[in-house]
Amino acid sequence: MISSILDSPVLLVCAAALLSIAAAISILIFRVIFPTIITHPWRLPPKDSRQSKSDKKSTVVLAGSFNPPHLGHLVMIRYLAERYGRVICCIGVNPNKQYDVTPQSRAEILREMLIHDGGCNNVTVEVVSGYIWRFARTQNASSFFRGIRTWDADGGDERTLQILNTWGPLILGRIWPMKTMFLEGDPQYRHVSSTLVRQICVRRKEAIESEDSNADINEELTRLVPERVASKVAEVYGASS
Repeated sequence: MISSILDSPVLLVCAAALLSIAAAISILIFRVIFPTIITHPWRLPPKDSRQSKSDKKSTVVLAGSFNPPHLGHLVMIRYLAERYGRVICCIGVNPNKQYDVTPQSRAEILREMLIHDGGCNNVTVEVVSGYIWRFARTQNASSFFRGIRTWDADGGDERTLQILNTWGPLILGRIWPMKTMFLEGDPQYRHVSSTLVRQICVRRKEAIESEDSNADINEELTRLVPERVASKVAEVYGASS
């Protein structure tokens, strides 16, 4: 059997193709089963190393809802901005869905947060309609990042997105998918979530309407989002409640 395959160029090509397909499928299955998780403390490659030089030439995408952005997001973005040459924060949008706070408003808050941060000059914010992996490909991105608190806390939901980002490009775009990496949050900010920020904004609005003091609530909010955007976040998310 093997000798007949070796004697036939056509069968040899078919066998090689089948082996290549099997190897590719095995790699993608391995990525899903064993995701790449970057734990804290996040490390940078040695300065002037081959890896560092390669990273500085690379574009990476950090995808999230940023609803709203907060300090946990900001420290992740700072790390990626320090490591890579270009970072694109992507906020996905479904044109058929109604949002309490539009992706454009969230992007505006995130841009305002970053514009005052000296370590994020190589970061841009984009609102993307359609598949983010397809947009990332147009930007020649090398890696796709997702921010998580921990894999135990968020892995279940992230697994579905990982499968879509792994198989979607291959099936829908007929292109090899870029690797998805998960950046675990800084323990200092793992208690911070967009849900918590939204809840505080609602409490602040209720305090204002009832003419109660909201000083403590304002202070609580500035522990979750940068002080320079706290008023904006409170205004936008208070109005949406």
